[in-house]
Amino acid sequence: MGKYSPFPPAGGACSGYWVISGATGILLECGPGVVSRLQQHVPLSQVSTVILSHLHFDHISDFLALRYAANPDGRYRQLPPRITVYAPPEPSQNFSMLSYKGVDAVAVPGLGINETPDASFPAYEMTIGDIKVSFFKVEHPYPGCAVRFEDPDGKVFTYSGDTRPCRGLYSAAKGADLFLCEASALEEDAEFASAGHMTAVQAGEVAREAGVKRLLLTHIWPFYDERRLLAECRTSFDSCEIVGEGRRYSV
Repeated sequence: MGKYSPFPPAGGACSGYWVISGATGILLECGPGVVSRLQQHVPLSQVSTVILSHLHFDHISDFLALRYAANPDGRYRQLPPRITVYAPPEPSQNFSMLSYKGVDAVAVPGLGINETPDASFPAYEMTIGDIKVSFFKVEHPYPGCAVRFEDPDGKVFTYSGDTRPCRGLYSAAKGADLFLCEASALEEDAEFASAGHMTAVQAGEVAREAGVKRLLLTHIWPFYDERRLLAECRTSFDSCEIVGEGRRYSV
């Protein structure tokens, strides 16, 4: 639904992806513009599970509106009766905003500021429908995670969240069939990215070293020339493209 950060350009949206396996659908991130875009593809009644990689507002602000769609009294069949949202527990003031009448906010274990799980393994794992979901703690100014999805046939889709290169990210991406990775900066802006983001070149390096099959770049600064981002990424990993808003990708 969206690929931009930290704000969308005219007609665009920030991070938001609809992950499907069989009858299971999961909304991954819910940044500005995502709720409107989502309804062009699926009815809101199908949204029962949301995963937020971290609590910066370019990833969560539309969730504050989506809360109102949860309809526990069942008056509107077009809306979900409840929504469960999984997210890191901090900052606590941001996490507290996720809960609402028909929303259950669940803090993902292992992702707190003072928690230091072994980055070689998931901080937490669970199953949603027929999808195995694994959370790996990554390095970002806000507590955050990369998320690894695996279907019953063993196909793997990994999402980086927002992070600089780190052991947790490599573990999450290892051998993935499809890797959706942030590429927040050109090399000329690498110093800006270093606090908790990646350049396109670094995204390619992670993809290569983790042995992924296909790389999609996201989390794009609205004023960048995407051709430059892609060209820089291909110096380290050739099988890559910029993710397209409104497009579907199969694993």
